[in-house]
Amino acid sequence: MLIRSLLASAFLSLSLPLMAQSADHISVVQTLPVFETCAHIQGDQNEQQVCFNRFVMNHLMNELQWPEGLKENGKVFVELKFDATGHLAEVKCLRSYDDLAKEEAVRAIRTLPDPIRPGTVAGEAAPVSMVVPVMFTR
Repeated sequence: MLIRSLLASAFLSLSLPLMAQSADHISVVQTLPVFETCAHIQGDQNEQQVCFNRFVMNHLMNELQWPEGLKENGKVFVELKFDATGHLAEVKCLRSYDDLAKEEAVRAIRTLPDPIRPGTVAGEAAPVSMVVPVMFTR
């Protein structure tokens, strides 16, 4: 019997930068979508990102299952794209060590609930994307 905690570990060093600079050197602040468990955090973007990361990691740890037939450990990189309304618009695998792991990582990510607030760019609701690395270990 496989132990759930050993099935997969999600490491969330999300690639969405919180600060980006445009060509004319004006800083544009980007924020991640906000899930209900993080709604209490107001104004602190670093704390919001940490809460987002923890929420996604906990969700994946509860949702991921070791695919039958998967024989080795490895990492899958999944890109999440949220639309301007906050809905998960696209989930796609950027790189995977195995097709079974790829399918399971994408399936698990697709089960994320909708955020209660969309991501923003310069204070306005906007599409945002990030990459989530998902580690499968036994």
